[in-house]
Amino acid sequence: MTNTIVQFDVTEFTPEQLAQLKAFVDSLRLDADSDSKEIYETEDDPQLWREADLDGWTLEHVDYLRKRLQEKGKDVQLAAFDLAIRNGGFVSRESVYRLGDYGPDRRLNNWIAPFNSIYEELVEDRGLESETLPVAAVYDRAVSGYQRARGYRVFQGIVRLVREREERLTQA
Repeated sequence: MTNTIVQFDVTEFTPEQLAQLKAFVDSLRLDADSDSKEIYETEDDPQLWREADLDGWTLEHVDYLRKRLQEKGKDVQLAAFDLAIRNGGFVSRESVYRLGDYGPDRRLNNWIAPFNSIYEELVEDRGLESETLPVAAVYDRAVSGYQRARGYRVFQGIVRLVREREERLTQA
């Protein structure tokens, strides 16, 4: 993502207008930096991955999953997967649209299907002994009936494996 600097004269803004502008800019910053707002809406603690059960997943499984997404040309899914891991496990629907440069009419039906098919490969051919899918859609529990996913959650055990590897590499 590239940084863009926008400048404009606010000298004639009222204090209320300045407060609204600041709140809007802060919300953009939160979303662009790490989807922090969405993480806190879906998890009480974005550090829960630190104690997550691995449920049979290994770094080799995660690396294979990433490799297969790349081979299948699922660049948006891979980018969203990586962003979710950096954010503690969650990526918002809005972030997926940005990553994919999707138009507003684009639907995300079956968007996690590539993760599920690679999961099947891992179970059948790569020794994964887990019933936990790598990615799941997140919905608003207060809404009954059909709704669009609010975002996607990466299994916390996967987040733990990747984040611990990153921590080891930065400490070395």
